[in-house]
Amino acid sequence: MSALHQLTMSYVPEEDRILFRLSTTDKKEYRLHLTRRFIHVLWGALKQTFSKDEELARIVDKDVQDAVLGMKHQEAVQSTDFDTPAATDTVDTTSNSGPLLVVGGKIHPGEKITGVSFKTADGSDIRFNLNEQLMHAFCHLIVTTSVKADWNLDLALGDSNVVVPKGEAVLH
Repeated sequence: MSALHQLTMSYVPEEDRILFRLSTTDKKEYRLHLTRRFIHVLWGALKQTFSKDEELARIVDKDVQDAVLGMKHQEAVQSTDFDTPAATDTVDTTSNSGPLLVVGGKIHPGEKITGVSFKTADGSDIRFNLNEQLMHAFCHLIVTTSVKADWNLDLALGDSNVVVPKGEAVLH
């Protein structure tokens, strides 16, 4: 697969599934259905990936570790473009079959890049790589879309009560 261009997620109430759209720089789009059960299992694997972060691993206190992860997550999310609409000039590789149902997957943590591979019901293997910022963005999409779906999965990354200010702080 070519390099990632865009990731989007939306909830499809009729299917009770998340539609995950992944487009590449060579204008191909893969549409995948993610179930509540799969998201629940995937979330545990994604959280484990963050626990391998060397900076976080050096922090002994779990509360401080959660706060730092929460800040890193918020900073990454704030610097990600979620406003650009989904690309319309892509070729939908699943146009004949409709979105592929994801039935399994693996997370391959690396030093700077995390590999993700999804196994679909038809036997396809969809693989993509995420740097740290994209990993946070991917998790953010999962959390916000699961909340919209009202799946009650209680997904969180780090301490969500930590607030990272935007821009410069002005003190009087």
